[in-house]
Amino acid sequence: MRFAIEMAMRCGARLGGLHVTPPADLSPRFRSNAPEMAEERLSSKLTADAEAAAAIFHEAIAQCPLQTRWNEATGHISRGIDAYARYADLVILGQYEWQEPAEKHPMSVADSVMRRCGRPVLVVPEHVETFALSRVAITWDGSREAVRTVHDALPLLSLAGSVEIVAASGRAKDPADALNLSEHLAAHGIAGIQYKHIRTNDERDALRQRIDESHYDLLVMGGYSRPAWIESLFGGVAHSFLLTSKIPILLSH
Repeated sequence: MRFAIEMAMRCGARLGGLHVTPPADLSPRFRSNAPEMAEERLSSKLTADAEAAAAIFHEAIAQCPLQTRWNEATGHISRGIDAYARYADLVILGQYEWQEPAEKHPMSVADSVMRRCGRPVLVVPEHVETFALSRVAITWDGSREAVRTVHDALPLLSLAGSVEIVAASGRAKDPADALNLSEHLAAHGIAGIQYKHIRTNDERDALRQRIDESHYDLLVMGGYSRPAWIESLFGGVAHSFLLTSKIPILLSH
């Protein structure tokens, strides 16, 4: 909330909050042991969670000169977020929010929403409370997903103190590609653009090392060019960063 409020105020944006209450779906071990009592307790907890979320939102915005709106929905969590995301410029989610236990739904809420909502998703680690854009990194591979994310990120990139385009691959990169992207960003008024190519056979580790050492405030990354089941079984660069990043990540699909 603190991060989202600070971001909305700096960008002159309206801020909407949303809580989705999932069904009171009991795990198998409770269904055979007093299921009615267990379902009643779970329903009460879900209701209390919704009330607490609304209270947190309204308390946080009480002293903020922002246009705000609070929304509530019921049902499947990620689908509920998708329904409201259609009418937003940006979706902000926490890093470790899950639809169900990992054995039933191995992908996080952010994974599911980012794949389907059609809007850019900003995933914020729990310890990050301050909205800062002194240094921004773009992980660039020229893919459709990377192209879309860069263009979705233009309003934020225009606020950045500096922007570094980072490419990691096992082959030589065409310098014209980075130059074309730099010129395109500069045409949008984005200054302080730099380029870094890392020659490596392990793209994920090389990018992680670069990001850890460079102390960026935001990572702009194309999301999930491979099917969801492949990402969940074998991992991928975006999936790995989504779960372990120490800085906010902006992704589009």
